[in-house]
Amino acid sequence: MRDWGAAIGRTFGEFRRRRVFRALAVYAVVGWLLIQIGDATFESLGFPPWAMRLLIVLLGLGFMLVLALAWMYDLGTHGIERTEPAPLPPAAPTPPDASVAILPFTDLSEARDQDYFCDGLAEEIINALTAVSGLRVASRTSSFRFRNNAVDAREIGSALNVAAIMEGSVRKVGQRVRVTAQLIHAGNGYHLWSENFDRAQTDIFAIQEEIARSIVRALRVTLKTPEVLDLGRYAPRDLRAYDFYLRGRQMQVMKSTGTWAMAPEMFRRAIEIDPEYAQAHAGLADALVHLLLWRQVAPDGVLEEAMQASTRALELAPGLGEAHVARANTLSLAGDYVAAIEEFERAIALNDSLYEAHYYLARTCYAHAQFARAIEEFEAAHRVRTEEFQALTLAADAAVALGDVALSRELARRALANALAEAECDPENERARYFAGLMQLHLGDKEGGRRNVEAALRLRPDDYGTLYNAACFYAKANEPERALDLLDRAVATGRGFRSWLDNDSDFTSLRQLPRFQEIVSRLDAHDPN
Repeated sequence: MRDWGAAIGRTFGEFRRRRVFRALAVYAVVGWLLIQIGDATFESLGFPPWAMRLLIVLLGLGFMLVLALAWMYDLGTHGIERTEPAPLPPAAPTPPDASVAILPFTDLSEARDQDYFCDGLAEEIINALTAVSGLRVASRTSSFRFRNNAVDAREIGSALNVAAIMEGSVRKVGQRVRVTAQLIHAGNGYHLWSENFDRAQTDIFAIQEEIARSIVRALRVTLKTPEVLDLGRYAPRDLRAYDFYLRGRQMQVMKSTGTWAMAPEMFRRAIEIDPEYAQAHAGLADALVHLLLWRQVAPDGVLEEAMQASTRALELAPGLGEAHVARANTLSLAGDYVAAIEEFERAIALNDSLYEAHYYLARTCYAHAQFARAIEEFEAAHRVRTEEFQALTLAADAAVALGDVALSRELARRALANALAEAECDPENERARYFAGLMQLHLGDKEGGRRNVEAALRLRPDDYGTLYNAACFYAKANEPERALDLLDRAVATGRGFRSWLDNDSDFTSLRQLPRFQEIVSRLDAHDPN
């Protein structure tokens, strides 16, 4: 019934586009006038009685002729013109057979306080499947938009261009956990696989692994290295440590900087419960590095704690890519660029699908003016998460710094499409707004870019990242006073670091201005680089 309704709607739309209704309305008025005239004059003019019937028949035949002509031709500015056929909508891309989106599990626990656990369960499966060669997995950011199963699986599949959707629920009762998981064909909505698990909480890693392996089997992907789905490799000995670890991870992906500041404590509590939990040590180092990067905390003592945590993570799990990324970031902050690059490269060698390894290597290269290498790694990061926009945006900036205008525009167009799609799905995402604005300016749409940047400022008027990127926009838009006002406000938050301002090509037009130099000088005393 829905298909019939859509077909009828499309047909009426085409009639309106071709102005058929207008032509028929004019013809009906003219026909009615002819009938009125005939009725009033035919008898007095001596026409035979059948003349009126003939007129009506001819008008009926004329109706069909007018309908056909109105469909084919239109009266335009150059006279009678043939109506162009309606452009066909682009065909939706056919998703690869081996492609899947993992939705966050629904929390069915009585207190409804296990969102962090449900999200963590799904994210672990995403991370494991991403490492499977030949399997395309939608990113966490993309798939988590469709929380709570509010959208039909077929619509999700179309939106994410995947062949299958995995959804499920979690209920924690005492020391037991009940997990329901089902894999759905995104084309027809039928189940490919489903399973219920009712086990002790200590079995959660086995459940995750079983779900991941069932997805791989259902999508007929061959595992070249079976250990890639060994989700229990780095499991803690005490599940309470895992609980705090997941809480910390959830805090790191939230937008609130106040929440970011709470994440290290979650990792510390996980380590306190299980001192040999390598992922908790890596998580602590990672959380502290981000607080240092964005000036949430003073570097005194914090950098040392991050260094110790990353060192311990590597001692416990030298094969853990995340531990090498954490170590690389601490070394970069400490100013040891060469050692940092080596650690990033080691992380990539261990897990080429680790987004953070490529992305932060690219940022480190960018900060040290290694623009060609930065572009390579930003694009590698984007290949891991094809729906995200940030890596491509920074790659476009690096291409500008390198002098490759054509490449920068190509990267900007791709980044803009993704950023606008993200902003449409999440209107509160200020990062998508200001990144879209920067790319619009880059592509010549200054006013469109201004609207998005100002929308981002309204969403987060005191956020360092928003202020900094808005300053970049206005510097590139040749509005120096507005740019300097925003940059001043950004630095006044106490966050940021000088190496970016020294190397960021967006500020080239401001670099010789006394006010810019004064703003930058305020970062001298505490810049770790």
